[in-house]
Amino acid sequence: MKKLFLILTAFLLSIPFYPVNATEKTSDTLKENVVTTGDGLYVDSTIDGRYIYKGGNPNNYIKLGDDLYRIMSIEKDGTIKVIRQESIGEMGWDPSKARYSTNSEDFCSNEFSCKAWGSNVTTLDTTGKKVSQMPWEVNGTLKNLPEKEATLNTYLNNDFYNGLSNDVKSLIVEGTWNVGPTAWSQTNLSESIKEESAYKWKGKVALMNVTDYVKASSNSECASVNDYYFRGTSSCKNDSNVHNYLYLNNRPWTLSPDSDSKPHQILAVGTDAALYSRGGNSGSAVNPVFYLSSETKLNGEGTETNPYTLPKRNDVTEETKEDENTNTSNNENETNNKIKADDIKVVGVPSTSLDAKNDNKVQTVKNANVLETKTTPTFGLMIIGITFISGLAFISNKLLKSKA
Repeated sequence: MKKLFLILTAFLLSIPFYPVNATEKTSDTLKENVVTTGDGLYVDSTIDGRYIYKGGNPNNYIKLGDDLYRIMSIEKDGTIKVIRQESIGEMGWDPSKARYSTNSEDFCSNEFSCKAWGSNVTTLDTTGKKVSQMPWEVNGTLKNLPEKEATLNTYLNNDFYNGLSNDVKSLIVEGTWNVGPTAWSQTNLSESIKEESAYKWKGKVALMNVTDYVKASSNSECASVNDYYFRGTSSCKNDSNVHNYLYLNNRPWTLSPDSDSKPHQILAVGTDAALYSRGGNSGSAVNPVFYLSSETKLNGEGTETNPYTLPKRNDVTEETKEDENTNTSNNENETNNKIKADDIKVVGVPSTSLDAKNDNKVQTVKNANVLETKTTPTFGLMIIGITFISGLAFISNKLLKSKA
């Protein structure tokens, strides 16, 4: 009996234990905490199925890699829109004359820059059709778009994006961004959204729209782009650190060209939290914005001291053992993230990202955010086993005493 007890104990201790985080959150669980007053997550009254964070300091902090971001919105499709809390530095949309050409001289300033985020091949209309012209005034005359995308656009979607960790990049999805010109004089927020969404651009990294900035305020007096313009409502400027977390205190660019001004000016937030029209070649803070997949899992509480974080990935669960006498030249560097295909399933990773090897039943997992193993529920099994062993030990003890 003692021998059986030792065998069962050794068997149970050999079973791997994978703890499950009971507090793991998704975009759906975040939506369970909707508020109607104060700081927090609100139903977006202008777009069906969308949720936005509002207020001076809502619990929407999320740490991605080593950097702190804020969740701006949960989109209708479940994707999560985030903005970097700290600026990556001051940059212009373009250096002077960077995109100017005789073909686009009506849209671009020879002396300054262009106020177009996309180019004549990447700008889209509301149907998704490519357009080569766009007005720089709302309902104005169509002008030829530049042949290149904004220099800042190119930087964010190459240098900045490539500098992110693989875990973060694996969660970023392509977004459809509103890049239409917007009037600072517009007093109706719904009309401003309509102006912005008249033209679009698809990509992974961009900036916040001017209407994102307006919506983030919990001050009912700050309900339009015009309210926030430097000539507008004073409380929108003086008290923005109290009612608008997107103030950021660093003069950030928006993605919205100013349709009430010259062809090189874009709306940006000033140090006083008011909106200003700024030349695209001038320096202003850059706070990158991107969308996280609807499959993103989060830990934490969203506070500044305990922000949302990505669950730690399960690293290699088992590596295929190679015969020491096998020619190592055939190995082809397959030591990264080797996981037995029979033992795991990959969550949130398309099947095309798995490179299956039939000869050794190994799959190389690329950019997996969450790995679930079929042996995860071993904790319950261990409890049952320990209880069973304890029962056997009790019975055997009784039997030994009776024989004595």
